[in-house]
Amino acid sequence: MASSTAPTALPAFDRAAAPRRQRLAAADERRGKILKYKADRGPVAYVLGMFALHVALWWYAPPLVAVISILPLAVTSMFVAPINHHHQHLNTFRSSLLNRFYDLTMALQTGIAPYSWVLHHNLGHHQNYLNQHPHPSPDESAWTRRDGAQMGRVEYTIDMLLSHQSDIFRVGLKHPRYLRYWLAMKLPLYALIGTALWIHPLNTLLIFLVPGFIALTHTIWATYGHHAGCPTSNHLVGSLNRDNRIYNFLTGNLGLHTAHHKRPGVHWSLLPRIHEEIKDQIPKEMIFKTFW
Repeated sequence: MASSTAPTALPAFDRAAAPRRQRLAAADERRGKILKYKADRGPVAYVLGMFALHVALWWYAPPLVAVISILPLAVTSMFVAPINHHHQHLNTFRSSLLNRFYDLTMALQTGIAPYSWVLHHNLGHHQNYLNQHPHPSPDESAWTRRDGAQMGRVEYTIDMLLSHQSDIFRVGLKHPRYLRYWLAMKLPLYALIGTALWIHPLNTLLIFLVPGFIALTHTIWATYGHHAGCPTSNHLVGSLNRDNRIYNFLTGNLGLHTAHHKRPGVHWSLLPRIHEEIKDQIPKEMIFKTFW
């Protein structure tokens, strides 16, 4: 199956910078033979290590240990979510087969099926994040109600939990190739979940499904802080940024969010360079140095 990296169109304010973006990536010296970027060694080790822990607990843990494991597994999966996000913008491996296997390991930890990020986020949110209600083509991660008023964080989280699957399908109708990939990858995903439920129903629920749902809910909760309340007049004021070393270490530089929206297809390890290029153009009140 083809790469899950969607051909995300550059936002208008960066189209002229496309050749520079390509040179930036081509000149980078951190390329690998199996991984596209050697910087992904740590994230891949973390994802696969946590997946191995899930499988070990699923197989060996008695019910009480499985119950106690729910919260720790949910927390560790919260850090898999940004890795999954970056992987869906730019696939991690050079091999398509390895990328699809990696998709499945992250889907089982985060509650986000393969190609869901591509459709909802790459081809939806990134194209429309400045379009808030009552715009006729609103952001798939809209932080406004239908009347244009700002939602609170809890309301936003519940709203997206209830609507994200239908939004994925709606965006997929506009991009049938990626809709087919999304549907096709549900076959191995559901086969794995179904087999796990048949062998160990209770542990599948406690080790994979419940922590995955918690991680999904947290992912939605966290995305509220990227754009909510921001002006929608232009890209340089459309995102909130967290220029905090610990935050960006844990999220793969997602705190440098204006840079990410400026060049969404660039590898996460290059975002600090892009942030340095544009930070003087971003209003100071849109850049926070704190973790929270």
